[in-house]
Amino acid sequence: MKILLAQNAPVVGDIERNLATLESMVTNIDVNLLIFPELFISGYVPRDRVVSIADAIDGPSVSRIREICRESAKAVIVGLPLKHPTISGQVTNSAIIVDQGGRISRYDKTYLPTFGSFEESLYFSPGYGTSTADISGVKVGVMICYDIFFPELSKLLALSGTDLLVCISAAPTSTVENFLKVIPARAIENAAYVAYVNCVGSHLDLVFGGLSRLVDPRGELVIGAKPLEEDRCIGEIDLSKVELARRMRPTLRNSRREVIEAILEKLKFE
Repeated sequence: MKILLAQNAPVVGDIERNLATLESMVTNIDVNLLIFPELFISGYVPRDRVVSIADAIDGPSVSRIREICRESAKAVIVGLPLKHPTISGQVTNSAIIVDQGGRISRYDKTYLPTFGSFEESLYFSPGYGTSTADISGVKVGVMICYDIFFPELSKLLALSGTDLLVCISAAPTSTVENFLKVIPARAIENAAYVAYVNCVGSHLDLVFGGLSRLVDPRGELVIGAKPLEEDRCIGEIDLSKVELARRMRPTLRNSRREVIEAILEKLKFE
């Protein structure tokens, strides 16, 4: 499977322009899966406008992306604010996986950073659970930015059969180096490919760092994008490497239920 890491700079609040960028790339680039950054459709982050900008899962932005995927027979992963699935007036920081036939899987960001320059809990409600989809025979699971620092989430996706862990991001220059350290660890411990797609550009006091990349199940770099500027990188997923890595280093098979239960016991007292 060929994938594109679409390291683009969205325009905050300009839904139509960002959708047009997505459509142009899907139409003109010959890959199976195109991956765009966190909140690409809205830009990161439209703050108080987020409620009015947020789309429904069957709303106009999502419907347009579905049609683009159907017409092109290509798949897309992209971030956008979505209306909460059950609570009126609330919004989630979400990603959608849209396959070649226009079928949609939704993921709502689990861990919302609210420290330093990040204010996500002021605008978004947290999600619960995971989301996966089959793209060209590859099982893909998605995370959003800060999620990758919680290895239990990657482990859950891998134990669900995920071959390619995708992390879409809006990491500024002050934190992107931390992602570069964590990404190969998530790949090695789960014997899976990890695709990381970050924003570039700036908004208010945030300057987004780029450095998107794809690493293989041994944590080795397959492709990498430039810092601080728009870039497009194409790489391939070879499932035989996933199979070999899981046979040679069976970290998933050796996962221990009692350790996970002990963590849950500790969390009861938080």
